[in-house]
Amino acid sequence: MTTTTDRNMGRTVSPPRSSSPYAQSLRLITRSELLAIVPYTPQHILRLEKRGLFPRRIQVGPNRVAWLLSEIEEWVAARVFERDRSGQQLE
Repeated sequence: MTTTTDRNMGRTVSPPRSSSPYAQSLRLITRSELLAIVPYTPQHILRLEKRGLFPRRIQVGPNRVAWLLSEIEEWVAARVFERDRSGQQLE
């Protein structure tokens, strides 16, 4: 792990550990990682984003976008919840 010195306080500062809950909730995923989780075309994902029905992408560079993994997981969990709730009505 790399550390840096905080010039204002003269102390050593370590970057957040990836095992902390906060760091995990901010994990960004690429388009290819997203497509491995969500079986939609990139065009359909964009349409859903514009309608507010899918988590919005984050511009991380001039030609690079990413999504928060935690938001994608919440979106998937909501689909599972709806399926399970609807399935109870079928019985």
